[in-house]
Amino acid sequence: MLAQLHLSERERWAVTEYLKTFSPRFKTEKAVEPLAIPAKLSVNSELIALGKAKYEEAGCGACHGADGKGDGPSSKELKDDSGNSISPTDLTLKPFKSGPEPQDLFQTLSTGLNGTPMPSYVEALSAKDRWALVAYVVSIATREQPKGMMGLVGEEVQGMRIDMQAAMAGMMGGRGMMRGGGMMNRDMKDMMKDMMGR
Repeated sequence: MLAQLHLSERERWAVTEYLKTFSPRFKTEKAVEPLAIPAKLSVNSELIALGKAKYEEAGCGACHGADGKGDGPSSKELKDDSGNSISPTDLTLKPFKSGPEPQDLFQTLSTGLNGTPMPSYVEALSAKDRWALVAYVVSIATREQPKGMMGLVGEEVQGMRIDMQAAMAGMMGGRGMMRGGGMMNRDMKDMMKDMMGR
């Protein structure tokens, strides 16, 4: 999902409220308290070693692989909640999907990722152990994901292609380039705003 920078904060909240209408859970279930993220621990070799031990003990390698490359023994068999194949994240590549900060990884370890096989470790690992695991994962994330168009990485590139196709359809007014309302009736500045999502 790409950042929708062309929307104001008010518009983003409006879209959020609309998306919540897709699931009855927002009407029937009570919102849970936001996750409190404790202060990050100072990273040192001992914390990283503890994190590596927790990575092994928690069975992270079954999906993410012994070296964190997303090639664990069960990686080819994983399915999301809809039954579609899903690949575990290659933890040696940064930036991570959850965000660039260690707190983002801590949150993922604490809550899991709904709809995916990634479980919550909030009951299985103490806060210190989760911070140690974060330190270990950050220590093995030594490669940058290859950058595509406009500096996007990974699935962002596919998302931008979808956005560009939608923008092109809009520029053509759904009627083609030469007919009224299509691309030929727009100036280049407006077309580029549509293509860039701004």
